[in-house]
Amino acid sequence: MKKNRILYSMVMFSLVFTFACKDIATDQVEVAKLVKVEQVSDHQNVDYLTFNGKVKEKSLTMLSFRVGGPLVKVNVNAGDYVRAGEVIAQIDRRDYQVQLDNAKAQYEQIKSEYERYKELYEKEKIPANTYEKVQSGYKMAKAGYENALNQLNDTELKAPISGYIHEKMVENFNTVGAGHPIVSVIDMSQLEITISVPETQVLDIKQNQKSYLSVKNANVYDVPVALKSVNEKTGSDGLYEVRFVLDNKDKYSIYPGMTAEVKVLFDDEKDAIKISSNAVFMKDNVTYVWVYNSSKQQIQLREVTIASIQPEGQLQVINGLQNGDLVVTAGVHSLTDGQKVKPIEHASSTNVGGLL
Repeated sequence: MKKNRILYSMVMFSLVFTFACKDIATDQVEVAKLVKVEQVSDHQNVDYLTFNGKVKEKSLTMLSFRVGGPLVKVNVNAGDYVRAGEVIAQIDRRDYQVQLDNAKAQYEQIKSEYERYKELYEKEKIPANTYEKVQSGYKMAKAGYENALNQLNDTELKAPISGYIHEKMVENFNTVGAGHPIVSVIDMSQLEITISVPETQVLDIKQNQKSYLSVKNANVYDVPVALKSVNEKTGSDGLYEVRFVLDNKDKYSIYPGMTAEVKVLFDDEKDAIKISSNAVFMKDNVTYVWVYNSSKQQIQLREVTIASIQPEGQLQVINGLQNGDLVVTAGVHSLTDGQKVKPIEHASSTNVGGLL
């Protein structure tokens, strides 16, 4: 009887041990985690960057007299259009006319003496030093006369360019000094679009192939513009100022001060790979993605090099991936190298939600 109990106990222990081992083995079977993957492919890369900016005039010029005196006439107001050479304002000519008359009289007198001495010198009837003194006096009188003539002419302030009067700083009968601002003129022969660019994109801007302007408030979209210049030094905001030019401005109702958008295109002859930004993560200042191995049903850690950020959250990869690679695009921070995974199958259009 005692022998039977011992035998029964051994059998039960064996059964319990067997089932326990079976449970442990079952617990050790790795369950493949469902992941979302996408296949990358190389293609001809046509990228673009978009910047916000402002429309500006070609130039804003402050005009002033070279001489001073009381204003007797201001012919313009803010908003007026003036043509190059048109008289904008005039100061009293009286004193300058008197100066010119005196300078002219002296010049004509000395000129007459100079011509006589010159004739005598050429006939070798006077010494060279005597002639040189008279010649020097003649040149001084001539310069004085020309200066007085210029000052009289400078009593008229003329527009150096065609454009619009932006601001009028004085009124009639004010006394102004030389260099005192009278009006400012906007040169509208061209329109410039100014944007600010970080240092990481300056080289891309310089190498751009095509650029397009959009001004929403003017109902203007994707108009070609030309790159004019890129500042060689950053401003106080740490950005580089870039200017584009719109030549055929008369076709559009675009004015200085309007908010603009510039789209800069880059045509890259090399094939490029783009992936979702969700596939990328950083570890120890290195950029990685998870690459899915379909034969092993495992993921592998892969270092990649990102060239630029593309529209709609895409990243351009220039190193680390090849055409046809499968990369994980969701939950990348909760995975480990060599982990078993299973790609989530995309539901067909006729089996939404995978219910069939």
